[in-house]
Amino acid sequence: MSLFNAYHVKIWRFLKASVFSMLLMSLLPGCFDLDVDNLNDPDSGSLFSQEPYAENLAKGLINDWFMTAHDYNGLALPLLVAADAGTCSWGYTRDAGTEPRMAFNNHASNAYSYQNITFYMNLYSTLNEANDLLNILTDAELDLTSTEKARMSAVASFVQGLCLGYLGLTYDRGFVVTEDTDLTENIELSPWKELIAEAVRSLDKAINICNANNFVLPSEYLPGEQWNSEEFGRLASSFAARILVFSARNKTDDNQTDWDKVYDYASHGIEKDFAPLADDILWHSFYHAYANYSGWIQTDMYVVNMMDPSMPSRWVDENTWDLVKDPVMSHTDGVDDRIFTDYEYLSSCPFRPDRGYYHFSCYRYQRLDQYLHTWTEPMPEYRKAENEYLLAEAASRTNRLQEAADILNASPRVTRGGLPPVPADPDSISEAIHHERIVELMSSGVGIQFFQMRKENLLQPGTPLHYPIPETQLDIMLMDYYTFGGTEGRPGEPEGAPGIDYSVGGW
Repeated sequence: MSLFNAYHVKIWRFLKASVFSMLLMSLLPGCFDLDVDNLNDPDSGSLFSQEPYAENLAKGLINDWFMTAHDYNGLALPLLVAADAGTCSWGYTRDAGTEPRMAFNNHASNAYSYQNITFYMNLYSTLNEANDLLNILTDAELDLTSTEKARMSAVASFVQGLCLGYLGLTYDRGFVVTEDTDLTENIELSPWKELIAEAVRSLDKAINICNANNFVLPSEYLPGEQWNSEEFGRLASSFAARILVFSARNKTDDNQTDWDKVYDYASHGIEKDFAPLADDILWHSFYHAYANYSGWIQTDMYVVNMMDPSMPSRWVDENTWDLVKDPVMSHTDGVDDRIFTDYEYLSSCPFRPDRGYYHFSCYRYQRLDQYLHTWTEPMPEYRKAENEYLLAEAASRTNRLQEAADILNASPRVTRGGLPPVPADPDSISEAIHHERIVELMSSGVGIQFFQMRKENLLQPGTPLHYPIPETQLDIMLMDYYTFGGTEGRPGEPEGAPGIDYSVGGW
């Protein structure tokens, strides 16, 4: 992406987040006495009653969510490294992979605080736009056809669900704000489970609209393949399954997931990849770029060892090079074929030894290299295989073991990985699904590897299980500073509750 384009996109997103930071002040529970107009009221200004404004909002909503999720200044990269799926010794991403793990530095004075602030503010900014559009569309005088209204409503409800869902996936709490929220009233903070529940309700609205109407999303909404209403409803269903499954903070939460509900959503999920087409201007993925280009983030040895058990799972010191065998270049029994198709062997590592040999790796992810060359390729956010694995897990957890095994044995695990068939055994199925989410889904949906490790209690001890509300927002709300994470191997006590706010597990 050109520096000119990147600069102007960043400026626009900064302005949107700055405007929304003022809006959030209206959500404070009794801290200020402000006369705040309800910006979600379509009668509050003539601008909100105009059809072009509604159309322009609708065109940009999916893009706004995607760009927030895939932003370099957000949480995509640290989540990948904290999961031991990627490894990096540079910049703010290094902090997430420090060993032993340390508490997240939530102070606004932290040079890298922008990663948390940007992600949080941009999700709420996009959520506010989705809410605006839903309220505008209730105006009976709008000169829009019923099909146009249905299409815009479906997109707005979909994005509303994604924003609330990712707030619930990544933060310990937040504000549940929808088109029905009266912003002149005090709004209390809600725990992450309520954010998740509201997100699923929003996605259900999108699904119902899609099922009751017939439309096609214009390319301005979503570049690349066309998505008709039936397909878009499937996409919303897949996201509902993802959000429900990956919201678990630990194995106890995971066991309490409504697996029947997940099975229903995944059964009606996508039948093709959700991969917006990059144009190097409005649509691009810094996540895909920085997570994969040589010299920045490399594939953690935990993943390499999963594909080839003869490789070390940790890089201990300079002598670990002696344990690295020749790279796999063709099918070998017991080795995942994707180690030579999707991953590239490296004969050296660019990381600094003084920052810890545990950062080192001899592999990188190469499946998206064409995107790194052109910046105009499809950007996989939700692979069809992900929905298959969600369906397989839900089938297994609801005693449909043979169905789960059949799904896995027809999936890329066998067709691309060349791995042996999985028996209809719950432990074998669970192990296979974990493998696939780490290996096959690498660098697709933001946070997948982190959420998977989190729900299985596999994150390294001291890893924050979710992020705190940024200190900049805490200051506005007159709340005390707080954060999560850390180990007793570092000065001070760990922040938060063990197993609830920071990991006490590990692999």
